[in-house]
Amino acid sequence: MKKIILFTLISIVSISLAQETKSNIKEPQESIYFGGGFISNSKFNIDDKLESSNLPIIQSNVPEFVFGFSTLASKYLFDIEAGSNFFKQSNSAAVSNGSRGSVRLRVQRLFLNDNDFILSGGLNLAYTGNDFNVYSQANQVDINDLSNSTSNYIRLRNNMFYVGPSIGVGIKSKGKQVGRLNIGYEFAFLTSKWNSDYASISNSMNENGQRRLMIGAVFFINKK
Repeated sequence: MKKIILFTLISIVSISLAQETKSNIKEPQESIYFGGGFISNSKFNIDDKLESSNLPIIQSNVPEFVFGFSTLASKYLFDIEAGSNFFKQSNSAAVSNGSRGSVRLRVQRLFLNDNDFILSGGLNLAYTGNDFNVYSQANQVDINDLSNSTSNYIRLRNNMFYVGPSIGVGIKSKGKQVGRLNIGYEFAFLTSKWNSDYASISNSMNENGQRRLMIGAVFFINKK
């Protein structure tokens, strides 16, 4: 009888401890976010060619808009986000404009994660596609005589893969992410040469050594 009672008590305690342990395990928090900031690029290699031809160079500092998905675990956070930015510059001879689209993976370890604040640091991995256009200010188009219209137009594109360190400082409400400041410095690890869908390209070049600073604020919509 004593053995039965002892076995019953051990079973009850074991079940209680198991339930308590299970209840203390925090499920990862999932949320979507949106925000913006700016990216500051170092000088592109193609800028020297543009300058020598009296054409406007690629704009270095541009705003960026992002939308992403975040998973916050007990010790790590993971973001995957899509970002885009646009730019336009001109001089007396020509106009340059373009756009960039990026997909970024952010993996960071949490150094601080309480009910109010987050401090994290880790790595950014980003894939970016650049689309760059240059056209003359003197272009003339006659709709009634298109064959005699004059048009000096250059359109180039390339792809780049960036890697670099990043940090995040976030605030929480009721234990869930509300907002975060992300800072990263990314280096072009892999690049492709400038190409075009509208012309044959000679003497193209890679953008080896390109790097960029990114600073942005994002705001979260948490799952209930």
